[in-house]
Amino acid sequence: MKKQFHILILSLISTFAFGQTEKESFWNPYIESDRIEIGLKHYDSLNFEKAYRIWTDYQVVELIKITDSTYIGTLTNFVTENKRKNKSEIIYQKIKIPDRIVEKLINSLYAENIETLKDCAEIENYPKGFDGKTYVFEIGNGKTRRVYSYWEPENERYQNPEMSEIKNVRNILKSINNEFNLWKYFKDFRDRLPKGNYSYGMINMIKT
Repeated sequence: MKKQFHILILSLISTFAFGQTEKESFWNPYIESDRIEIGLKHYDSLNFEKAYRIWTDYQVVELIKITDSTYIGTLTNFVTENKRKNKSEIIYQKIKIPDRIVEKLINSLYAENIETLKDCAEIENYPKGFDGKTYVFEIGNGKTRRVYSYWEPENERYQNPEMSEIKNVRNILKSINNEFNLWKYFKDFRDRLPKGNYSYGMINMIKT
C-alpha cells in the first residue's frame, strides 16, 4: 500500500471509532487511503450482514453478504503511476465477482476462522520482516470492524506449516485462488498498462 499519510481527519475518526489494537491503527491509514482512491465504500455507508476485504500492496478482494440471498463482490487491481514533479495517481481496475462465488467464498473463509484469527503480532515467535508480502484482513460484521495482518504466510522458509493460524490463512488464500488466480489477474492488468512509470508494493516498473 502507498505509504502516504494524506488521510482526512474525519475519515480517520470514523475508521478508528470502533476501537482497535496498536497493529490495527498501524494498517488503517494505508488501507483507508487506498480504499478512497480506488472507490470502495466505507463500511459505515453500507448495509450488510458481514464483509471481508483481503488486501495486499496492489490488490484487494472484497466479499459482502447483504442478506441471506444477496451478495456482492469485487476484485480490484491497482498501481501507482508516478508522474513528473513528484505527482502520482492510482490507476485501478475493478472486476465484479459473481454473486454465487461471493457466497461460496464467504462460507469457505468463515469456516477457516477469518473473523476470529489473531493478528500475527499476537502469535508467539511469529517471524517479522520488512520486505515481502503482507496480507491485511479487514472484517466487518454488523457494527463491528477489525483489521489484522499476516506477513509472508505462504513462505515455506519462514513459516511453520503446522501452525493453526498459518493453515487457516493458507486455506483462505487457496480458496480464493481456486476461484480466480489472483496473481494472473493482477499480471494481466499490469501488462496492459500504457507507457509510463509505475510502482506497486516495493517494485518500480517503467513501461516503454
